[in-house]
Amino acid sequence: MTGRCGVDAACPVCATPDEHHALCTVCGWHLHDDPVLGELTARDRESAEAALRAAERAWDTRAAALSGRHPEGRRRLAEFIRGGPPTGDEAELPGTGRTGHGAASGRGDLLDDLHRGRFEELSFVACAPDGLHMIRVTVGEAGIPVQHDAGSVTWRSAVPAFDADDDVCRFQLAGGVGTLRLVDRREFDAAVRGWLTACLPAVPDPPVVLLGPLPGWELLRRAAAVVSEACAPRIGPQADGAEPAAGPAIADTVRRLVRTLPLLADHTLLLARADRDSGVVRPHSHVLFPAGSRLGPGETATAEVTVHGGVTGRDALYLPVLAGAPAADGTGAPAVTVHQVEVGALEPARLTFVLRGPGEVDLVAPGAHRAEGRGDPSAVDVPRLLCDLPWRIVPPPRLELVFTVELSGADHAETEERLTFVRDVVGLLARRDRAGTAIRVGAVGHYDHTDYESTWAKAGTLLRAPVSARPPAELRAALDGWSPARRRQDTVSSLEDALREVAGLPSGYQGAADVRRVVLVVARRPPAPPRQHGVVPACPRGTDWRTALARLRSDGFRVLTRVDPAAGPAPPDAAGEQARRYAAEAWRILGADGAFRPAADPAEEVARSLAPPWRQEGPDCRLAFAAPLM
Repeated sequence: MTGRCGVDAACPVCATPDEHHALCTVCGWHLHDDPVLGELTARDRESAEAALRAAERAWDTRAAALSGRHPEGRRRLAEFIRGGPPTGDEAELPGTGRTGHGAASGRGDLLDDLHRGRFEELSFVACAPDGLHMIRVTVGEAGIPVQHDAGSVTWRSAVPAFDADDDVCRFQLAGGVGTLRLVDRREFDAAVRGWLTACLPAVPDPPVVLLGPLPGWELLRRAAAVVSEACAPRIGPQADGAEPAAGPAIADTVRRLVRTLPLLADHTLLLARADRDSGVVRPHSHVLFPAGSRLGPGETATAEVTVHGGVTGRDALYLPVLAGAPAADGTGAPAVTVHQVEVGALEPARLTFVLRGPGEVDLVAPGAHRAEGRGDPSAVDVPRLLCDLPWRIVPPPRLELVFTVELSGADHAETEERLTFVRDVVGLLARRDRAGTAIRVGAVGHYDHTDYESTWAKAGTLLRAPVSARPPAELRAALDGWSPARRRQDTVSSLEDALREVAGLPSGYQGAADVRRVVLVVARRPPAPPRQHGVVPACPRGTDWRTALARLRSDGFRVLTRVDPAAGPAPPDAAGEQARRYAAEAWRILGADGAFRPAADPAEEVARSLAPPWRQEGPDCRLAFAAPLM
């Protein structure tokens, strides 16, 4: 028969080739009838013609509603619909009468067979609105699946009868005929078959998974039928959504499938580790995800690990994730990915890695970035990283630090600034010695002198009881209980008594051989002399600060100062000038070992200079450490 669509032996509604069935297998149009006696009347002809026009219009309207991605595209398609554009509810997508594939049938078995090496590659074929696609999956080193684009072709290139306009081409793929140049179904099938033959591997019965399109797209269904006839593929999942997936989404679909394969090798994080006794640095492999781990569809797994910074500044350290544990020369375990993260010297960092599938490990916390090369593991030379490890890291001597803090001031803000500085330095040192074994810190607070001969001495003017050397974190909490007081005069303080108390404190490292001992004086006023010095009053106890200072230095202490700068103009009288000269000379002697300036030396710089330096032999380490160095 000849339909109005202009193709011999084809359905006049949907252009499906006539297979000598009574009804069209696609649209259900009545193609053949039993012969009847007599001539058809004009009314019979008019009725049949009206039914055919209505069926053509309904078929094209269905294809336009299915393929139209946006209102503008649907309006453009309306001019091609046989019988005129749809109105009202006709523009809505009707039911297609077909059901799509559910879960994939047998693709899991094929993936497992590929992983076990029963065949070398697995091909995924997709019939999409933008063309035909084939993605080939192989298993690389350490069982990591690798995807390759095995061939793609646009519909316009494969079948020239398709319209060059993208929206119109989609209408034709959905089965629409309209008033356009007809896409011959037999030529279409032949084009699909030819592309498939050119792309499939030349082996008998090649393993293929067909990613099925959503129902209703008639020519995509025909393409899938050609694939099924040619290579008997397993049926894969459909795209989720209103239409079949296009090229990039198809690659993502395949990736989601291969992510369900098990890990054939441990996925490990390459770190460095320093021997506690010898200081020798060696590589260390931390298992993030063990071999045999397997994810379900859409699942992920997470692993948390704490790494530590080296002895240098805040550098971006490499975090290579490998499949397996490398040999001594760095070979034998391919790199999965390489991240970078900034970790401060001797500081810890809690990291969270997420496994998305074999060979896919991302660092999600804290904020990090992939190494150069956009995460390409080949961009970082892992053997070179191991060759550049430092040979040895020698820990510094222990530190014993004692503060003297003047707690009397003109106002609360003055003394609070000194206490805040001490708390900050102690907190920074605590971060360098989280175990509390390498640094001991003590403090002595002092106020104005007490008149020991009178009974009117007010509370709050006595020497604050010393806090003996202890881990920095404990001292910082103790300092929170110290309270400032207003000073009665601006000439001297009881610093000499505080120095004598420090000299009498027991060491936090009794019997230890390698200890650096430091006293840091944080004050505004100098100590009082043992006897009256002009207008400068004497210590009521007669304590000689020079004697206390000599004892401290003979015990191995370095005495450093942090003195508030003098405020206001120079004193106008001889008495004031005499007090100023005495203060300058006292601070010069006290600060002979070193002095910090409140405005110029922040707590970070002071803590860094107080902490004994590490000694590193060899190049700087570019890997994070698996354990704290201290």
